[in-house]
Amino acid sequence: MQTERLVALARQHLVVAVDESTNDLWLWEHGERVLSTARMLAEAPDTTSGPVDAEALTAAALFHDAGWIVEYQQGKWKRWQLLSRPTNDIQRELGAALLQEEAGSIVSPQSMRTACEAIRLCNDRETEQPEACLIAEAEALDDVAAVYLLRQFRQYRAEGRPLLQLVESWQRQKEYHFWDLRLNDGFRWDFTRKLARERLAAVDAYLVALGTQLQGDDLAVLLGASEPAPVDSD
Repeated sequence: MQTERLVALARQHLVVAVDESTNDLWLWEHGERVLSTARMLAEAPDTTSGPVDAEALTAAALFHDAGWIVEYQQGKWKRWQLLSRPTNDIQRELGAALLQEEAGSIVSPQSMRTACEAIRLCNDRETEQPEACLIAEAEALDDVAAVYLLRQFRQYRAEGRPLLQLVESWQRQKEYHFWDLRLNDGFRWDFTRKLARERLAAVDAYLVALGTQLQGDDLAVLLGASEPAPVDSD
């Protein structure tokens, strides 16, 4: 497997040029993280129903979100909107097509068929195709990681929304048990679900602190504690 050539090809397609000297690495770095996580998950016991094609896994993980770049080039999205919502089935199909078109000389025919099928099956919760399961689980873990905050900040900043709304949105999600449902339905294996819960706890701790500091609540408490006791006039 010519991994270095495949990685270079994926980077070429997924890095978005902002201007002559600046690139947006958002989509590309997401693919890198998903690939790294999927490879680690592949080494864990009892995570797949069969042997994993390492070449196919690499190709599929790198291009599983490539449909976004195809649609971006078609003018359907602004740059800040990339990965702003779950990748849909049409985008998966576009990603598989781009992989097949661009990497035919790099990936072996059998692995290419497996990789394209894995991309198409990423959104299928019932699939047992090993490569698709690993990529979907890796992507789910990335969605609940601290990078969630950066994704939200990227979107809020582009939309001109105040930062405090990010904290308020998170609180509403907690009140409506959004993340509890996500943990129950969004993960295949107990150990990844446990890790996801730990990641969400870390995100929650940061957002609680952010909300406290944005509103100056910590300073108000400090100042309140330092006020002199009232003088008894009797």
